[in-house]
Amino acid sequence: MKPRASVVTDRDIALLRFLRQERSVVAASRRVGISRDRAVYRLLRLRRAFGGPVVRGSRGGAGHGGTLLTPLGDRIARGGFDSVELLDARPVTPAASPNLLRGVYRSSPAPEVRVGRSLRLRVAFPAKEGERVSMLLDPEAVVVARRRFPSSARNVLGGTVEGLHRTRGSAEVMLVARCDGTRLRVAITEEPIRQLGLRRGAPLLLYVKATALRRVGGPGGASTRGSPRW
Repeated sequence: MKPRASVVTDRDIALLRFLRQERSVVAASRRVGISRDRAVYRLLRLRRAFGGPVVRGSRGGAGHGGTLLTPLGDRIARGGFDSVELLDARPVTPAASPNLLRGVYRSSPAPEVRVGRSLRLRVAFPAKEGERVSMLLDPEAVVVARRRFPSSARNVLGGTVEGLHRTRGSAEVMLVARCDGTRLRVAITEEPIRQLGLRRGAPLLLYVKATALRRVGGPGGASTRGSPRW
């Protein structure tokens, strides 16, 4: 059996707890900072890991419908993963390694990091003007689109699909995109690939929140040793 850390994460706990409050996958996914598609994928992964559904749909009534936690999901949300045994030992896709990005910090007109020759990423962390910084970007924190839509994301990056890497037995696909000369990995599933017509060379937009770019290796940050390099 795989170690629990490679099966479930703190973000899964947060998703269940927000679902208990919001009764909506869309609302809960926004609060966690992931797309609805990623939230659904995580819920299915939890079902496989624990051998039963963690949510159920509800229609009408006094609560006006929505998505509710099952007794199993509620137990996990209240007591954490250690309160429930893994009932199903089938392999579950581990979380993808984050993108490691390096660039120069600029504070004006708004905090951003300039990566490479032309990529500029708005960030939410402070640093010294002109300081070289390293950042991690979770592949699951990126939303893929083919056209613009209303969003609170401070970064909307135009790029092209460089590759789609599939793992046998997994519903997850790793999309590699090239944006202004920088390669970014994005975790996605087959459904949006079909819906958006994503294939090698296809144009796309990546939506990245400023808070999703986490500084590492600097004051208060973790070491970047052992992180993947691009």
